[in-house]
Amino acid sequence: MVFRKLISRLIIPLILLLSVLPVNAEEPTDISNHWAQDYILSMLNNEIMEVYPDGTFKPEKAISRGEFALALAKQMNLIPDNNFKFTDLADYPEGNLINALAGKEIIGGYPDNTFRPDKAITRAEAISILIKSLGITDNASTIDLTDKLSFKDIPAGHWAIKQIGIAKEIELIEKEEYFNPGETISRAEAAKLISKLATFSSSTGYITDIYPTSKKLSMNLLNGERKVYDFNEKTLVGRNNRLVPLEEILKTDKVFFIADQDNNLKYVKAYGVITEEDLAVEISTLTNGIFASEEIKELSTGNYDLLIPKLQTTAREQLRKQGLSEEEINALISTDWIELEELGKARLAEAIAIQTGLSLDITRSLLNGDWEKVKNYGQIELIQRLVQVVLNADLIS
Repeated sequence: MVFRKLISRLIIPLILLLSVLPVNAEEPTDISNHWAQDYILSMLNNEIMEVYPDGTFKPEKAISRGEFALALAKQMNLIPDNNFKFTDLADYPEGNLINALAGKEIIGGYPDNTFRPDKAITRAEAISILIKSLGITDNASTIDLTDKLSFKDIPAGHWAIKQIGIAKEIELIEKEEYFNPGETISRAEAAKLISKLATFSSSTGYITDIYPTSKKLSMNLLNGERKVYDFNEKTLVGRNNRLVPLEEILKTDKVFFIADQDNNLKYVKAYGVITEEDLAVEISTLTNGIFASEEIKELSTGNYDLLIPKLQTTAREQLRKQGLSEEEINALISTDWIELEELGKARLAEAIAIQTGLSLDITRSLLNGDWEKVKNYGQIELIQRLVQVVLNADLIS
């Protein structure tokens, strides 16, 4: 009897211990010495991806949209959602997990309200989904890299250019010359991408201090926790509508960020009070690059010399169409306000507005150096959007 009790005391705890230990999946027969073997085993051991009934993983097979989405949903520990948004997911194995991604606006479907889970996923689709899964889903959390060439085969108007550029900058994908966005992605590549994604975390908070010598900063998260992170020259940093050094972020800014498992900041997006530099960049964008942001600021100080190389030919043509004589045009271009008085200045403002696409109100305010009026013209669509995003955006990922 005593012996039986002793055995029970030893065996029961052992059984309980074994029940909570992770069980390693049996290694597929076709991944030995494969370049992605470690990534694949990590996915299998954590029950993120599965082997086929014949015991193979098929690492070079193109992964389907359903397989990829399901693996990501499992990696994110999402709760199944039975309120199906796509007509072809209800009968798909574990389709309610994929549907949970749709509920978070991480995946999208086709115009006919289908997801097409059996269709092979493209490289551009996969990267777009992964970047959105990190919380980069809107203007408030997105650093716009459309002006920064990411790959030679990603044209300026590509639908996933922002996500692909961010993925490259945070080193989710390799920095090579070509990306091949329309090609399919293999199961081995998917295992690597999702494994790398698992090393990232995202959150929102406020920077309390920056230590430039130590390359560290302290952050108060929205849950009240204080954390210290490292940053370096590779950290991608944006504030409002432009790329900036990390030191330019204000303590009052709300910050969305991504860090790796070693607490290194990979991505920082801040929003806060609109500065003169922010307005200059936005107005430069409105002119389609005719004026750089620094030139916009120079123009507002009365330095009209930059008009000559930039607008001489086109401005003259616009002024001729308005009925001005060559003498008046020459005086306008030379900014002889004494001769032309306010009428001449008004004509020049109109010529610049017509040529650049700026509103006349903004152009007049710029020529007068009145940044407050520029800021107050909130009915201008682009500036109105900027102000609303800056002041009202909820950055919680």
